[in-house]
Amino acid sequence: VADFSLDAALCQRALFTGTNTVTGAALTAVSTPTKAQSDAVKAGVAEVLLNGNLRGKPTLMLGGRSDALLPLNNSERAYAAYNRSVEGANSKLRYIEVTNAQHFDSFNAFSGFDNRFVPLHTYFVQAMNSMYANLKSGVALPPSQVVRTTVRGGTPGAAPAITAANVPAFSASPAAADLMGFNGTSLNVPN
Repeated sequence: VADFSLDAALCQRALFTGTNTVTGAALTAVSTPTKAQSDAVKAGVAEVLLNGNLRGKPTLMLGGRSDALLPLNNSERAYAAYNRSVEGANSKLRYIEVTNAQHFDSFNAFSGFDNRFVPLHTYFVQAMNSMYANLKSGVALPPSQVVRTTVRGGTPGAAPAITAANVPAFSASPAAADLMGFNGTSLNVPN
């Protein structure tokens, strides 16, 4: 319709607010939508609402610095800082940021991606192994850090084979220049 489904948008707003968006009247048991439907929507939102409290659970997050769809400042970095502001020094969240990586590893097979990006999945596997060692044997999670990778380069569509030199492992004791830290509740990320 020409109104881009204004009725549906007003209904969705009413479900979230609990009031008729047009009249301002509270929803009732017989209104459309109903108060019960609104209460269910509000309960569902509350179940997934971000609160930053991991309750001391060990957590390892990964992010690719070259990710254009999930910008780090609006995802991993923001959550790491928020968690720290909620849990303070008791937080067991660790964040690994990988240069030259983005979350669409399958794209790396395409011309123009192959020579500019490294696979993030390599670090996912390492993170899972680190978490397993932490949970099974008490091995400390690595500190939050930037992992500096090297792209394969070469001609788009014909990049050289990837080697371990392109995707170095994250470290249990990274160089000081690669460590992330906090200044109050602000996350300090090395360039």
